[in-house]
Amino acid sequence: MSKRRWSGLLLLPWVLAAQPRNPFIPLPDCLMALESPAGWRLKGIIGQPALRYGWVVTPAGQWLRLRPQQILLAGRWRVDQINADKLTLAEQPTDPDCPVAIGHVQLMLNKS
Repeated sequence: MSKRRWSGLLLLPWVLAAQPRNPFIPLPDCLMALESPAGWRLKGIIGQPALRYGWVVTPAGQWLRLRPQQILLAGRWRVDQINADKLTLAEQPTDPDCPVAIGHVQLMLNKS
């Protein structure tokens, strides 16, 4: 047999082992992925370049003081960076069946 035929035969067990998703088993509960800081507003940043804190307000009117690397929203988000005029939040994968939906959210200080 040629090498092409052998390589095809080597892949055959892998292809046969692949199973389609059972439509009667519910999808994983990814409701936590819907929680997002996208509606938050950055109101201020205090501190020095080595350690800054960001003050944000949620759509519900709750004020939060955020520090670098802080985990938020049931472990789904982490404060990635706090610069002089913006705060970046990174979405964290908490379940392999629930992929990261947004990735990053940047909150900017309103200059007006």
